[in-house]
Amino acid sequence: MSELFKRSTAKRSLAAALLCLCAARSAAAQTATGALTSQRAVEIAIKNNPSLHIALLQETQARYSVTAEDALYDPVFGADASYGHNRNPSVNGATGTIVTTTDTLALDARLTKSFATGTSVTAQLSGQRQARSSLAANTLGGTNAFGPFYSVAGSVALTQPLLRGAGSTLGLASLRVAQLNRTAATLAAQQTGSQVLHDVLVDYWELWFATESVRIDEASRDLAKTQQTQAEEQVKSGTLANVDALPFATQTAQQDVVLDTAVTNVRQNALGLALVIGQVDNTGAELTATDTPPDVTVDELDARAIDEALTASYELKQAQANLQVSQYQAKIAGDSLRPRLDLSASVTAQGLGNRAVSPAFDQFGRLDAVSAQVALAFETPVTNTRRNAQIESALLSMHIAEKQIESQRQQIKTNIESTLSKRNAAKRRLEFALVTEKVSHDQALGVQGKFQAGTALAIEVQKANNDYQSAQLTVQRARVDLVEAELDLLNLRGKLLERYAELLKSYQPTALILKGATDPM
Repeated sequence: MSELFKRSTAKRSLAAALLCLCAARSAAAQTATGALTSQRAVEIAIKNNPSLHIALLQETQARYSVTAEDALYDPVFGADASYGHNRNPSVNGATGTIVTTTDTLALDARLTKSFATGTSVTAQLSGQRQARSSLAANTLGGTNAFGPFYSVAGSVALTQPLLRGAGSTLGLASLRVAQLNRTAATLAAQQTGSQVLHDVLVDYWELWFATESVRIDEASRDLAKTQQTQAEEQVKSGTLANVDALPFATQTAQQDVVLDTAVTNVRQNALGLALVIGQVDNTGAELTATDTPPDVTVDELDARAIDEALTASYELKQAQANLQVSQYQAKIAGDSLRPRLDLSASVTAQGLGNRAVSPAFDQFGRLDAVSAQVALAFETPVTNTRRNAQIESALLSMHIAEKQIESQRQQIKTNIESTLSKRNAAKRRLEFALVTEKVSHDQALGVQGKFQAGTALAIEVQKANNDYQSAQLTVQRARVDLVEAELDLLNLRGKLLERYAELLKSYQPTALILKGATDPM
């Protein structure tokens, strides 16, 4: 009767230990100072991740470049003022020499406006006051004074290139390239943002799995200790040979090694998550994941996923923007080495007053003294070798950009198909693992019961327990693999930013804000 009671008690202890092992994955959330939900991890990463901040700063920098290029043709105002005092000797016929003193005050203002067509227009207004006096030298006579004279002149000059530098294609090229670079920088920021979200969540679920592994391994180690204690008691009571109890001691030692490895993995994964969320210097290895993997619905996305990825891919859009840049550069390649033929024309009106200012302005206003000039200037390189080389280089850059787009498309298709296969396999593996987990749990209980009844060997108990532990880890691994495959798909299809649209808006990284939002992962 006492032996039956011991066996019954042993079975109940074993069942309780197995139930603890089964419940390890649903244990209470960690209460450590570094406990994080997946949402909180994303929030911290948005605020702290250096790579994301660099991409956002580069996008802002690109926007300023567009503003600068847009102001390229703003009018330019210039002004000059000068005063000169000159004394110059000269021969005064046969009577000797004289020294002439000239005092000149000149004022000048001009406004220049350039256009995208290469045209340049300058309007200029200048005024001058000049007084002269001469003092006889080496001869008899007094000082003679002349003036002051007042002059005013206004002119309009136009320069139009007819060959080199002509046309808005060249004139607007720098602005268009800056706009395309801004688009590429915005796409790069979105790509970086999506990749950061992806990496944060992947690292988060890897940390969760590492933590779950520790829980499962701890429960397995505790179960092994319980079985070792029971075996030792049976040895003492004489119902079990000492040699039959040794496998339980071996199992306990092995589980201690497995648990130590699992604890190390938790630390490494915590450090990886701390790095991607920008908290290496704060909590570091103390981070813990408190969420559980969400259920993933596997849809039939095969064809649709590829189309969505090709449409939304940030990398592909960047490659297309780079192609447009190379196309523009091909259009203007070699322009600086083309023959130059510039047409220039100017009209000038002048006025002059002696000892009074008003006559100068009266004459200027009546346009009594108007001059006009038209000129052509030509220049050409002796050979076109350098220009042709620049054009060929630009065309090759354009073809390279086209091939990069083609390569990117093929890579996207391959990545989508591979990720779909990975996700479907993870879903099947999870389904199989859940069945295996249940069967191995029942098997572990049954083998332990048979061992207590004396119809099973200790090695069979050890194998059944190991199988159950492995089945639990496989279930959790499959869950994490399924979630990570879904994250890969969302990232490839450009949907990951939408999942956190509201959170992104709250921190206002404008380049990352997209319309639409769904439940986060």
